[in-house]
Amino acid sequence: MKNNFKKLTLLGLVLMMCITFLTGCSKDPKNFTYGALTVTLNKTFKESSRNGFDLYVSSENVIFSVVEETEENLEFSGYTISNLKGYCEEIMLLNNVSEDSLVQRNNYYYFINKKTISGASYTYVHCMYYGAGSYWVCEFVCKTKDYDSYKERIFKWADSITIQ
Repeated sequence: MKNNFKKLTLLGLVLMMCITFLTGCSKDPKNFTYGALTVTLNKTFKESSRNGFDLYVSSENVIFSVVEETEENLEFSGYTISNLKGYCEEIMLLNNVSEDSLVQRNNYYYFINKKTISGASYTYVHCMYYGAGSYWVCEFVCKTKDYDSYKERIFKWADSITIQ
């Protein structure tokens, strides 16, 4: 009888921990907006400021950032870009990524690359959009060892991006 009580108590504790874990890791959607761009992530993401980024939000395991480049500023900087694919090719050139890595998905293009920083390997998913007279680079970053578990969510988040 004592042994059954211990098993039942242990099972109850494990069940409570699972429920706490599942409800504590909020999947509730949360919108983040910068200018004309809105992305739907979840409530685990928190917004902060970082130099060089127009929007920077992070969770414990994934970072999302946005850089907006207006057509006017690009032209002023000497670029002659006529469409989103041309913009993507410039971004890939800056990142030393071959053009055959560029993939079109829905209303955007993306490419994936990896970098090692301070001994840790990171996977970058660069998504490029056009809208409201600007080109937008939206980047998702996570540790490479975690990428497979986040890949589906990253593309769901990327698909949620709208530019009005």
